[in-house]
Amino acid sequence: MVSDPNVAELQLASGESRRQTDAVHVGDGSTKAMGRGSGRGEVEKRMMSPTTKDTGRLRRLWPAVLGLGLVVLAGCSDSGRPLTTLDPQGEASSTIHSLVLPVFVMAGVVFVLINVGVLYVARKYRRRPGEDDVFPLQIHGNTKLELGWTIGPAAVMAVVAAMTVNTMVDLSNKGGKSTQAFEITVVGHQWWWSFEYDLGRDGTIDFETANEMVIPSGETVQLTLTSRDVIHSFWIPALNGKKDAAPGREHPLWMQADNPGRFLGQCTEFCGLSHGYMRMLVDAKTPDQFQAWVEDQQTKAALPEEGSAARRGLETFAGQCASCHIVEGINGPDCTPITELEAYDPTENTCWVGASPYAGAAQVSGAAPNLTHLMSRYIFVGGLYELRNVETGELNRNNLEGWIRNPQDYKPMAPDPTRGNLYGRGMPKLPLTEDQIDDLVAYLSTLGATRA
Repeated sequence: MVSDPNVAELQLASGESRRQTDAVHVGDGSTKAMGRGSGRGEVEKRMMSPTTKDTGRLRRLWPAVLGLGLVVLAGCSDSGRPLTTLDPQGEASSTIHSLVLPVFVMAGVVFVLINVGVLYVARKYRRRPGEDDVFPLQIHGNTKLELGWTIGPAAVMAVVAAMTVNTMVDLSNKGGKSTQAFEITVVGHQWWWSFEYDLGRDGTIDFETANEMVIPSGETVQLTLTSRDVIHSFWIPALNGKKDAAPGREHPLWMQADNPGRFLGQCTEFCGLSHGYMRMLVDAKTPDQFQAWVEDQQTKAALPEEGSAARRGLETFAGQCASCHIVEGINGPDCTPITELEAYDPTENTCWVGASPYAGAAQVSGAAPNLTHLMSRYIFVGGLYELRNVETGELNRNNLEGWIRNPQDYKPMAPDPTRGNLYGRGMPKLPLTEDQIDDLVAYLSTLGATRA
């Protein structure tokens, strides 16, 4: 009996008939009995409402969870997503893929077992409607279980480690079997890639291209990776794994494409403002096509006809662009300066009138894309935009004009000197008129034609 008449008390009484009475003490000290239906209803309402509400919420959440799952599954499609490791197109990438698949299977099995166990325990030992919220019995340890969930994961990780080491050794051994007659040095810049071809492997660069690396299909190609400013990472997922390109260091890498094709890549080491916009492409050609391409890349730029828009564009290039970009036959690194047009003779390695030998770009990296054979490429601006249509070869004039007019509209850069650097990073906006832009595009569109 409660002595305080102002306190209300609910009392559950259990018996054979599970009869329940709510004894409510009113102000005069008397009690008022409530029947089984009303009293039990009030108690059950207080005990079951949270569970009922939670169940209702879960039921309402199921459509959202299902929709989210469908969205996630849709993201697994490789349609329009060329940066996938699940579609190997070369020997190295296939070797990596043979490691990835079993590891994914093991990870999937572990994922399913753990989540099924969690859901089973959560359902089996949940608090049911009408049960008291009692702290469960605590059990201290189970030696067999503890040994099992310690040894089991350790064994799985040991197997994965052994497979990984075996794959790394296999990749290293295969890379050393190349007998190619040339070597490519891959150089990272903020925010683009250059590819320097040493055809005789004698330490001399025979020609250079940008953003697109061309290789012969079916052959193992040796690469040397480095950087001229900050750390980058070279990754063509269809052909091989990632490898860092670091300033002052040279890292070896090899790749091989089973068949001709074009394989997109991405810098995977944060390298500043436009890291996410630093792409590259490997163009695997047949051996005959590759040899023809190599021969074309060793020619110098043709001289446009006098009085043409392209000729005026050449003058604009020499005055506005030659401080960063190089065009062989116009401002090559070893060309001889001249002051009169009659003295111009590219066979004698003379510079264009008024141009100086190329001595590096006004950039932090000291380099800008070599434009000698610009029209032999299909992408530009760090691999972001189409330069020429792959199917038709038609120039995308809008992209090229827009890039020259205002580069910042196409890619975030820092062309002005910062943090004590003498130069900036990226192409600045040049003081060009619309007529000059038209003439410059006309000249650039001539770069890449084979010259006798």
